[in-house]
Amino acid sequence: MEMYEIFNIIINPEVLLSIAVLSLVFYGIYSPILKWSVGMLLVIGVITMCLPDAWGILIGSNGLLMVNSWILILKIIIIIGSVSLLLMSGNVAPGLILMVGLSSLLLVSSVNWLSVYLAIELQTLSLFILAALKRDSTYSTEAGLKYFVLGAVSSGLFLFGCALLYGFAGETSIQGINSVLSGDIGKILITVSLLFKLSAAPFHMWAPDVYDGAPTTTTALLATIPKVGVFSILVQIGPVTNVVLVCAVLSIIYGGIGALNQTKIKRLLAYSGIGHMGFILFGVAIGTFESIQASLIYIIIYVIMSICGFSIILAVASRWSLIVEFSSLSRDNPVIAGTLALTFLSIAGVPPLAGFLSKWLILLSGVSSGYYLICIVAVISSVVAGVYYVRLVQIIYFQTDGPLGGSILVWQKVLNREKRVDLSKSLLIGFTFFIILFLMISPNFLLQITHDATISLY
Repeated sequence: MEMYEIFNIIINPEVLLSIAVLSLVFYGIYSPILKWSVGMLLVIGVITMCLPDAWGILIGSNGLLMVNSWILILKIIIIIGSVSLLLMSGNVAPGLILMVGLSSLLLVSSVNWLSVYLAIELQTLSLFILAALKRDSTYSTEAGLKYFVLGAVSSGLFLFGCALLYGFAGETSIQGINSVLSGDIGKILITVSLLFKLSAAPFHMWAPDVYDGAPTTTTALLATIPKVGVFSILVQIGPVTNVVLVCAVLSIIYGGIGALNQTKIKRLLAYSGIGHMGFILFGVAIGTFESIQASLIYIIIYVIMSICGFSIILAVASRWSLIVEFSSLSRDNPVIAGTLALTFLSIAGVPPLAGFLSKWLILLSGVSSGYYLICIVAVISSVVAGVYYVRLVQIIYFQTDGPLGGSILVWQKVLNREKRVDLSKSLLIGFTFFIILFLMISPNFLLQITHDATISLY
């Protein structure tokens, strides 16, 4: 092996993060590892952005991983999301969060079904533990068990689909199989398995209970980083269009109406996430250059908005995260209240905020491709979904504490001290909220980098 190839392997982001995870596992026995975790990820992020030509590992030798502009953008988003989750979580299981980040980096680079399966399983097993992290909580244990059972079903479908594809095509390369098969039953099973991971309807049944029962940091993790990796694979394998399109429409409708009667913020965000995945899948199902670019823009903005929203929820809400708890926020902390209100309005797609840009691009792609009826359904569902986001803003600013809400808030303040937003969450909220406002004013930068990334797929 030449010296240059050895150098490529040494500075590869995945190898560096693997070494970091192993080192931090041993180091964490003796000392908290949050600062080391964030530092390692920042170093890997710099290498990812500055040394894209040094990713030689496994590309030419056995075809398990590859690199292009599409993968580069998604890796940067995963690293940013992982750093954000570490800052949110404090010293709560940073090693497991790093393992989820590592598996997501491997997943977006994978071009072979073997590496895809191993990356997905590493991600899923880490999330099993994180979902059931509060062992003394019945809700957390229930969330871990539900996610484990349905995750096992999803993995079984994925393996069965891979076995059928290998039986027909005689190889495990994604591109090789795509050149031979376009609509085989194996690809349908794999697509259904990935839709489970994305919590797309009708495979969404685990999401509300798991989001609500898991610790809030785990909920934020489930809503962001794993979905980026699964989205990347779904785009690259060329999924079965009809299956994805049906699931996209169902997700948009169910996400729009499912949260109307929710009383807990995390359950509401679970249904919101189902609706957002529907929009992303709609872009994937259309399959044109513009729609794929629109889906990439949508998931980037969705991750940023989710990180901002969950950071504020972690900073101000109690362990129950009831919606009624936010009714005094505008009086207690006007700045946080304004940030949270604008973030919710952006998630709802209210113009001219960043969330409107992502939805508008998806709908524009749908209209350009002739999906008029589905676009009308998406607009109506977005209006319905906007009701509960506007209701949240109304609670933040205009809610008069009724007998039930008032008693809950009084006892909450008696039992809990007034929570102050720590420095790491403050920086995280400020950074993500700045991006939301910046994209509202100047989206050209995001449009350009996603355009270059999508070109690399063709």
